[in-house]
Amino acid sequence: MTKPDYVTHLRWYPVAWRQRYGEEFVSLLDETYAGQRVPLKASLSIVRAGALERVRDFGVIGDGTSDQRAITGSALTVLMAWVVFVVTGSVFAKYAEHWQWVTASNERTLPSAAYDAVAVGALLGVVITGAAALAVVPAFVRLVRSEGWQAVRAPLRRSLIAGMVALASSGGIVLWAHSLHGGGAVPFWPNRLVFLLWFALVAVAIFVVAASAGTVTRRIHLEARTTRTLGALALSMNVVLVVIFAGVLTWWGAIAANSPWFFSSEVMHSPTATPGSITIVGSTNHVAPVLLIVIGLAMLVSLLAALYNAARITTRLRRAG
Repeated sequence: MTKPDYVTHLRWYPVAWRQRYGEEFVSLLDETYAGQRVPLKASLSIVRAGALERVRDFGVIGDGTSDQRAITGSALTVLMAWVVFVVTGSVFAKYAEHWQWVTASNERTLPSAAYDAVAVGALLGVVITGAAALAVVPAFVRLVRSEGWQAVRAPLRRSLIAGMVALASSGGIVLWAHSLHGGGAVPFWPNRLVFLLWFALVAVAIFVVAASAGTVTRRIHLEARTTRTLGALALSMNVVLVVIFAGVLTWWGAIAANSPWFFSSEVMHSPTATPGSITIVGSTNHVAPVLLIVIGLAMLVSLLAALYNAARITTRLRRAG
């Protein structure tokens, strides 16, 4: 029987923790289990403790980190919440894109305003994200000059690969969509399955790029002014997230109240959909489709996480003067 390598359990903990407590941790496991495999319950406890240490090291929980590190970590958490909104908001936009076709003209004011609010919020979110990236550029340049590209090679490589995959799949889906026009009837489920696969690839690429950006940001030394700027931008992003979430809920409620048949219409959400291809077949029993419930819950959880980190940013900014 091969003796277990207790060092592998250290991977759940952040680098700083491993450097400080790694030897003692491995020795404790060796003394406790005497060369035997760590039980499942203990392994799960290690995973949980390591995850908490990583979150604490990131600056999202606890008061042991510096104000600068806590603000940066909380700002990056808000960025990840924005990424969730980008992905779920894209699904929402695709789902709701044909709502005018089955809604009376005198009942479009409120849902139209809500839909536009989501679009404006998305645009503002892109602007805020771009401003945050520009704020970090000087520190990024300093890191590359002092340590070379080796310091950021791995996350940049991941971002490049993810971007190439997203670009290639997007090009393929565009060519495939154009081939549908004039090609006769297309089976519904194969059609939807292809689009779901493409969307999953793009969503994963977005998360990989965002995570890589967070990794690089955590490695660079930010000046106090830059940290305050990131904190302020993160607080602004929270306002955008609230606007988008409120817009989605308002649109959903308005359509459910005035045009509930939209949720059970034969709306083929594909590039070949036309007003003439939609037939109203439903009733008011379908006002809570599973897809919108999933979108709403994902947005809600992300928004709560962003608001929690906004509170931490506010507290640390006040403490830092």
